[in-house]
Amino acid sequence: MAGELGTPREPEAPRRRRPLLARVAYALPLLAAGAFILPGSGPSADPDAARIWLSNTATRPIEARLSVVPADVHRPYVPSREAEHATPVPLRELARLEAREDRAGIAASYLVHGDPQQAVAHLNHARPSASRENDRAVAAFLLRRHDDALSLLDGALDAEPRHAQALWNRALVLRELGLTLLAAAAFDRVAALEEPGWSAEAREQASALRDTERQRSELWRATRAAVIALATDAQAPLPLQEARRLPGTARAHFYDAVRTAPSAARVLALLPLAEVLDRAFGGTALVDSVRRVAARDFALRRPLAAEYAKLVQRTHPDPALLIRRLRASGETDLLLGALLLSPAVPREPAEVESLARGLSDPWMDVLAREELARLDDVAGKSWEALQRLRDALSLCRERELGLRCLDLQRRLSSRAITANRLAEAEELARSGWREARVLGEWGHEAFAIRELGQAARYQFRVAPARAYLAEYLERNPGDCEARAYVHRNLASLAMMRLRPEEARRALNEAQACGRTVGLVGAWILADLGRMDPRPADAEQVRLELSKVDPVQDPPGRRVLGTLIAARFAVERNRDEGKALLRKTIAEAAPWLHDNADARDARAVAYQSLALSAGRAGAYDEAAQVVAEQLGVTAPERCMLAAAMEAERTVVVVRGPSGELRGHHDASRKEPLGEDLSGVVPRDLVTLLRGCEQVDVLAAPPLDSRAGLLPADLAWRYRVGTAQAAAPAPSRAPLHVVVADVETPAQLRLARLPSWESAPAPATGSVRLAGANATPSRVLEAMKRATDIEFHAHGVLDRSLSDATVIALAAENDGRYGLTAEELRRVKLEGAPVVLLGACSAAKLPSLLHQTSSLPQAFVDAGARAVFAATVDIPDSAGRFFQAVRERIHAGARPADALRTERLRWLRGERSSQWVNRVLLYE
Repeated sequence: MAGELGTPREPEAPRRRRPLLARVAYALPLLAAGAFILPGSGPSADPDAARIWLSNTATRPIEARLSVVPADVHRPYVPSREAEHATPVPLRELARLEAREDRAGIAASYLVHGDPQQAVAHLNHARPSASRENDRAVAAFLLRRHDDALSLLDGALDAEPRHAQALWNRALVLRELGLTLLAAAAFDRVAALEEPGWSAEAREQASALRDTERQRSELWRATRAAVIALATDAQAPLPLQEARRLPGTARAHFYDAVRTAPSAARVLALLPLAEVLDRAFGGTALVDSVRRVAARDFALRRPLAAEYAKLVQRTHPDPALLIRRLRASGETDLLLGALLLSPAVPREPAEVESLARGLSDPWMDVLAREELARLDDVAGKSWEALQRLRDALSLCRERELGLRCLDLQRRLSSRAITANRLAEAEELARSGWREARVLGEWGHEAFAIRELGQAARYQFRVAPARAYLAEYLERNPGDCEARAYVHRNLASLAMMRLRPEEARRALNEAQACGRTVGLVGAWILADLGRMDPRPADAEQVRLELSKVDPVQDPPGRRVLGTLIAARFAVERNRDEGKALLRKTIAEAAPWLHDNADARDARAVAYQSLALSAGRAGAYDEAAQVVAEQLGVTAPERCMLAAAMEAERTVVVVRGPSGELRGHHDASRKEPLGEDLSGVVPRDLVTLLRGCEQVDVLAAPPLDSRAGLLPADLAWRYRVGTAQAAAPAPSRAPLHVVVADVETPAQLRLARLPSWESAPAPATGSVRLAGANATPSRVLEAMKRATDIEFHAHGVLDRSLSDATVIALAAENDGRYGLTAEELRRVKLEGAPVVLLGACSAAKLPSLLHQTSSLPQAFVDAGARAVFAATVDIPDSAGRFFQAVRERIHAGARPADALRTERLRWLRGERSSQWVNRVLLYE
């Protein structure tokens, strides 16, 4: 964000100034001749001046509102039917604004004349204010960058909650995002200001938006209620008309109506509804099902159907007992339904497959595939589960099962969020939302909106995340579960932003109708116990943790329970907390390979141990904890150890003579930035200046960001205890380049060519590109390499690895990522120098707890040194890395080679700041 303009001052002697418009946008040759001050009375004082903001037209040119008062004149908005072309900006009138350096007025002119890009150029240099943010949001809105517009408007309203133009524009953005009910509420806030013209239009907008949603929601709710009633009321009429309009909702609940029917006659009474649904979806599956069930012996089936009804209503006292009875009864439809409603009851995959196959119903076939995917997950086969769900979605779409496909998309989106494949998650959720609207499945739109909120939250897109979650709540008024869900997540989002008071309010809202806050809330309370403690927190945490079942809950959840107890305790009794943190690490150990929750718990336990030691002034202990977490030996000299979490940081240094100093800080008010400059206090940096090379032991996320130490120090991240062996003298040099990779389409990644400026190696080389650059081929080629270059994207996919993975071409089974785990299983015989030119290859978001890194894996596999960038780097990087590599092969230490070239480039070109974002791992 640009800083404020300096206060104008008189020059000591006259000098020519370059015109403001020429500096920011483009030269306007008529300005000098037409410069004079715009009269204070505004454009009405000069008829020509009104042209600059088109304020004298019968209709307004843009729907948004501008902060420049003369431009904010209410007239009806009529969208132009002509193609969108910028109309010429009146240069004479612009000259008046330039004379008074009115950047906001100039930007407003560009906005109403259809040139938002030029407007942005001026607004970026305007004085910071809520009004400037509003007008920047208008530009983003016109450019259809709705997320950016929403963020800017939220910022403006944080500063000025009653900023009329920002309130109006926020309503427009929410409407364009499809968050209809939230937009209506935003228009209500505008209407309450009672502005002539604007308030009336706001009321009309709010009313129209609500009417549209009300009609759609009432149809969906009525259909759902009518079909559900069939399972509990023998006199309920058949909702044939509703089923024709919303066959998906009707079919989803039709099966329970058949299963709970007490007699053959009641089953046959459902035949007309089955015929309507079969016509909607094709085939005869439901009619066949009705006739098959009606032929059963209801003397035996009736009591089982009555028990199944209790299962549907969640009042059955012993689902496992019912399932045992159903297995002996031959009532296969009831058995499959009961299994799907009772996931805690054990079952074998073969049983589920057999039951679904016997029903010959594509809808139930897809449901069974979902259940088989869940069983794969329970068995630790997450990749197999993912592939099964993707296959099920393909089959579902092929059979045009509508609503069933929406459920699959929602499940896949949720899995993608968990795996941190956030672009895929968002695409699935957005696609599901569109399809739900087309199908009229209003209730399922809300689930898609909720998933979009989660995807935005994990991307730290705060304004969209809050908006999606708020819309989900607006669509579920009075639903305690929805209220608790939304406010728990809003509390989590507030803690990510280091806003404890806001998080506390959100947690209170989550419990407003008696709901508990779960492990998510307990985790937040553990942080609040440090940042905003309350006497009742201890009992609330104890209550939430008591619900963790030591037998039935998955191991990762159990380990998280121990961790939360430890994090809460360590702030009150360090010895007790340390013991629980060590217990967390021990409990996590058996599950590290298969369970992300266990890996996260272990990483956070180490962070908490190091930070609690730092707070107690036990700096040597803090350094040893960081070294233990990384699996390295802490050097006795020239060492920096660091760990951070939320608002806290601990740094420990040992100077060239082994002297120990440390610093603990808990004052951070904003999330950690990408540049770590200043994290290590200046006096501690000074202590390290006598070192030829500094070993940095940094716990995640510090190990994936630049700036921890200055550029003029030779330093490296230490990530392994083993020293890479030098390549055998007889080994011929081999240069492996991976570039121009054809990644899977769902990743939406552009191909990255190799650096054009990098000279071709004089020795042997291997290039892997396109569809040939699969993980297996790359791994094989790297084994004998002495130099390796990657020009590929780094992505996060926690279904594959907790570390960044390199996105390559897909194998036959769909796997595309080169992971840290795969690298550790190979031996890089040539002790190569590895250059990761991948986009963000060294980076992992601070919201995740990285337990291993891609550079560390290369080092563990035998790489001599690994260079990785935390930002996109230009083609000229080829010359930089080539020079670093040549220095290393000539005998320089990698840290010295990197420092020397970095300083040389920084002296030579101001545009070379990216070299500060290149990290070294050894």
